[in-house]
Amino acid sequence: MALEECFVEIGQMVRSNDVVILIDRGLLDGSAYVSKENWQALLDDTGCNLVTLRDNRYDAVLHMVTAADGASEFYAALNNEARYESIDEAIEKDKKLREAYIGHQRWFMVGNTAGQDFN
Repeated sequence: MALEECFVEIGQMVRSNDVVILIDRGLLDGSAYVSKENWQALLDDTGCNLVTLRDNRYDAVLHMVTAADGASEFYAALNNEARYESIDEAIEKDKKLREAYIGHQRWFMVGNTAGQDFN
């Protein structure tokens, strides 16, 4: 949360209103990696509310569907040691991430199957 807030402060220093801050992994992403009970405990401990975080923290949410779901030949776990999830696990996490942010008034999903030409 503090890192995101630093980026916002830096953006506010710019003398133009044309500032876009892209965040790869928003706060709610953590909910896909812990149990519902642990996630709720974290929210309670920090005094945060899920709906408030989802609806008021971000101007828009772009959900880019994992390559594991629909373009598995491009899924990085096959050639990237930093990825530890199997294709099925990545699809499961992706669905949990969608659930975390769906409901945001500017939630958009970017699929990965249109055209299937990644060259």
